[in-house]
Amino acid sequence: MTSLREHVVLLGYLMGMDRQVECKVSAFEVSLPDGDSDDYALVMISDAPKDLPDGRYRLIFDGRVIPVQRHNGAWLVL
Repeated sequence: MTSLREHVVLLGYLMGMDRQVECKVSAFEVSLPDGDSDDYALVMISDAPKDLPDGRYRLIFDGRVIPVQRHNGAWLVL
C-alpha cells in the first residue's frame, strides 16, 4: 500500500496574542489508501503579518487546529 501526497496551499488563520489574522498554509496533503480522511504533513506558515509578536498561537485551516509558536520571527509547529 502506498500513500498519495500532493502539495497544497490553503487559507489559514492565526489566533493568539490578542490577534486574529489570515495567512497561507503550505503543506503536503497525504491520502492513505485504506483511510477515509486526509492528513497534512510538513505544515508551513507564510504571508502572516510581519508585526505579529512572538508567542503562542493556534493555526486554523481546513477544519483543523494546530498549536504553533512564533519565536524570533520564525514559526514552529508544536
